[in-house]
Amino acid sequence: MASLEPTPMNHAQLRHLEDVREFWERYEFLTTLQEKFRGAMGWKTVRGAEYLIQYWTLPETGKKTMRSLGRRSPETEKQKDSFDRTRVEIDKVVAEIKDDLEPLVRVGKALKIGRLEPIAADVLRELARHELSGPRFMIFGSVAMHLYEASAGAFLSRSILIEGDLDLLSTAKTPSEAFKELLPALRRADKSFELLDDGPVAINKRGYRVHLHTRRSFREAIEDLAEASEEQISVLHSLLDLEPVSTATVARDGSPVGMIGMDPRAFALTKHAVATLDGEDGAAARIAADQAYAVGRLVMKFGAKPFEAEHLEAFPGFAEQIDVGDPEATTMVRKFFGP
Repeated sequence: MASLEPTPMNHAQLRHLEDVREFWERYEFLTTLQEKFRGAMGWKTVRGAEYLIQYWTLPETGKKTMRSLGRRSPETEKQKDSFDRTRVEIDKVVAEIKDDLEPLVRVGKALKIGRLEPIAADVLRELARHELSGPRFMIFGSVAMHLYEASAGAFLSRSILIEGDLDLLSTAKTPSEAFKELLPALRRADKSFELLDDGPVAINKRGYRVHLHTRRSFREAIEDLAEASEEQISVLHSLLDLEPVSTATVARDGSPVGMIGMDPRAFALTKHAVATLDGEDGAAARIAADQAYAVGRLVMKFGAKPFEAEHLEAFPGFAEQIDVGDPEATTMVRKFFGP
C-alpha cells in the first residue's frame, strides 16, 4: 500500500500552518465576540414610554427581529452607550485583522496545502462563530482527514479524500434536537440548505450534504457490526471517550478554518471495523479500509499519541497492517505483541 503512505509537508508549508493557527486563534475570538454585538440598539416609544430595543437581521433568513431590553433609565442608557462603543471597537479590530487575511489566503493557495472544500470550511466557520464547534458538534467522517493532515504536518493520498459531504457528531440526544441548532448555522453558510425527509441529512442546491450523527446512533452502528467480538465492540465504544483533536488548517481556496474532530486513532479503528466486520465487501468497504490504513500509518509515523495497547490487541489484523515497511512502527507493534 505504498501509494497510501502519508508524506511529510515541507518547511514552507509547516511554517504557513503555524501562521494560520496564530491567525485563526485571534480571528475566531474576535468574530465570536462580534456575533454577540450584532445589530444595533435604539429607543422606541410605546404608549408614551421609551424602551431600549435591540434589533438585527437573521442572516439565514434575511428577516429582521428585535427584543426589548427595558424602559429608558440610567441603567439602560449606560447599556446602550456600552453596546455602541464596544461594537464600534470590535468592528474596527475585525476589519483590521481581515486585512491580514488576503496575503494569508494568497500564500495558502501558492503552497497547495488546502484540499478541504470551501463549503465545508464555511459551515465549520459558522459553527465556530456561534460557539457550537467541539462541545456541540465535531467532525466525524472523512472530512476529518484534512484535520489529521494539518495536525500531523503530513499529506494523505488524494485518492482517499472523499468530497461532497460533511459528517458531524452531535452531543444532542436526537437528530431533530441537534438540527434545531445546526440548521441555522448551515443556512448562514449557504441559504439553500434544506433537510431531507429520508434521514438526518441536510443538502444544499449544489448537492453538498451534511450528515448528522449522535453518540447514540454511533453506538447502535457499532452494535450492528455483524462479525465484531465483544472485546472489539467494547473498544469501539471506548473510542468516543478519546479527547477530540483540534487545529487550524487551510481550505482549497486558501482560507483559514478551525477544525475539531474525532481522534485519528478512533477514526482509523472505526473505519477498519466498518471495512472488515460489517459483512460487506463493496466499494464503500474498500474505501473505508484504505482510509483506516492511511490514517493508521499517519498516527504511527507522525502522530502525537500512539495507539493504546488494548486497541491493537482487539484488532491484531489492523496492527499488523499498519506495521508494513516502517522500523519505528515495527518496534511499536512488537512492544505489544512480542517478536
